[in-house]
Amino acid sequence: MKYCLAFLTFALLGASALPAQEIVAGLSSNRAAVGEPVQLVVTVRGARGAEVPDNLSVNGLRINLAGRSTQFEMRNFKMSSTLTYTYIVVPQVEGEFTIPSFDVTIEGKTFRTQAMRLSVAGSARAPQAPSLPQYPMPSGPPGGSMPPPPSNDNARPYFAEMVLSKKTAYVGEVVPVELRFYFHSRIGGQVGERPNFSGEGFTVQKFSNAAKREQIVDDTTYVVFTFQSAITAVKSGTLEIPAASLEARLNLPGNRPQGFDDFFSNLPIPQGMFNETQDVTLETKPQSLEVLPLPKDGRPDDFSGAVGKFTMDASVSPKKAGAGEPVTLTATIGGRGNFDGMGAPTLTGDEGWRSYPPSDKFQATDAINFTGEKNFDFALVAREDQSATPGIRFSFFDPSTGKYETLVQAPLPVTAKAGGPAGNAADAATTAEPQAATTPPPANPAATPDIAIMAGGSSSWQSLFFRKDFLLANACLVLAWLALVAGFSLRNFSRSAAGLRMARRRQASSALAALRSASPESFYADASRFLALRLNVPEEAVAEKLSSAGLPDPVRLAILALLERHAEAKFAAGASAPPSAEERQAAIAQLQQLDASCHEK
Repeated sequence: MKYCLAFLTFALLGASALPAQEIVAGLSSNRAAVGEPVQLVVTVRGARGAEVPDNLSVNGLRINLAGRSTQFEMRNFKMSSTLTYTYIVVPQVEGEFTIPSFDVTIEGKTFRTQAMRLSVAGSARAPQAPSLPQYPMPSGPPGGSMPPPPSNDNARPYFAEMVLSKKTAYVGEVVPVELRFYFHSRIGGQVGERPNFSGEGFTVQKFSNAAKREQIVDDTTYVVFTFQSAITAVKSGTLEIPAASLEARLNLPGNRPQGFDDFFSNLPIPQGMFNETQDVTLETKPQSLEVLPLPKDGRPDDFSGAVGKFTMDASVSPKKAGAGEPVTLTATIGGRGNFDGMGAPTLTGDEGWRSYPPSDKFQATDAINFTGEKNFDFALVAREDQSATPGIRFSFFDPSTGKYETLVQAPLPVTAKAGGPAGNAADAATTAEPQAATTPPPANPAATPDIAIMAGGSSSWQSLFFRKDFLLANACLVLAWLALVAGFSLRNFSRSAAGLRMARRRQASSALAALRSASPESFYADASRFLALRLNVPEEAVAEKLSSAGLPDPVRLAILALLERHAEAKFAAGASAPPSAEERQAAIAQLQQLDASCHEK
């Protein structure tokens, strides 16, 4: 026992020699109302003492030091200490405030905290910013004073929560989500690199790197790991979002040996000396999201699935191009929304240009690809001499207003020559003066008759009905008349119900045949277009029409699953994997069965 006592004494004395490792300062909430106090907590790790100011001077805020607490912890026979200094911040007036950085002195060395911002409303919490949501942070109970944390020994050792930025969204709308995992500050350990989070009916963006901070909840200090992501619903209705989980290996308090308290009852026992390592799983509570369908009224013809709030800018390079040289027209779409599922803008007034499918490049301005800019580069070659580029149109759905918006970019000035050298028609079409026809002199002038035979005389006359030019002209007239009659007949037939059905059948048959050679990326979109043609309904009404197509339930359900895969690929690029060869064959067989069923009717 004397060796144990010596070891404990050495460990306690060794704690004073530990160097400062980390200084963290933060507010319990960055939003408050006038008269509503919040906490400013300064945490110093690995030091036995620190010097901090008793109060901070900020016009409009009263900031005073309320208390100090000290924690000791032993992990793997290494002693560590944590000092916590708690300030009470009471707002006096509403407005936006910056609490400047201030000095913290540790063992003769001076460190500075980071500056902090606080928004103060007149009578209630300030509203969230309309851009990428600043998720609300849990805070301690309101009141005039708070005890220095941690003081609640019965606090939960760990817990988790999921925060959605909104409770109602549209199909294709990006909804930021934040996953927070709380660990009591007296607990050490390791956490997994990424949470487990997935479900049906929505796609998930990749997670940002974990952000670590300290947070006071119910008078207890927690270490919080925060992961940001975003979800995108691919179908309407009530979307059930399952719980997210995170694996962790923690050093949790264990039981002391029997009789230990009796022997060392008068000695301080370092926190964490009898910790036990346990593997735990933290889970958030499930959430629900009400998903609305995109409205049909007012939908522009060039709408390609962009949902969010966007702006558009354009540029052209180079400003001058010679014959056959391309120019690049760049459309820059910026803002926030579903950039992954966004289609390219459309060109207007491009009849005098040869254009090619654009390339695109996205540059995010946040960690979850919710805000940023996407450039679409159109390569153009002039068919005729041009002084301006084509115009640009881009349509999107704004979920904040529930309406479709269309951005229009006017043509930009440019000088571009036509795509090839013009031929020299004058040189190629030279003409010569006709020479007078002369009659060669007869070999024997004495034999020449005195009366000349005049052209067109009775010896050369022929009936009009037997002349070739007359017959050819009349044949052309007859053929033209027959072609005109045939054209009118075909036009009338094509506009009739039978003609329209035949045209749709031909288009549907061509679309079905083209599915065998369609690229994996476009297979679901091509299949959806075939269904719309074969059932004679818009693409968004195909699912409803299938119920009356008379198909067996397995085939109908399989086609509905195919439509859902198409919706995933359309509204969240990369969320739906391209179909395998077996999946393509099965889908084509089901579509052929639908095609045969429609033929029988």
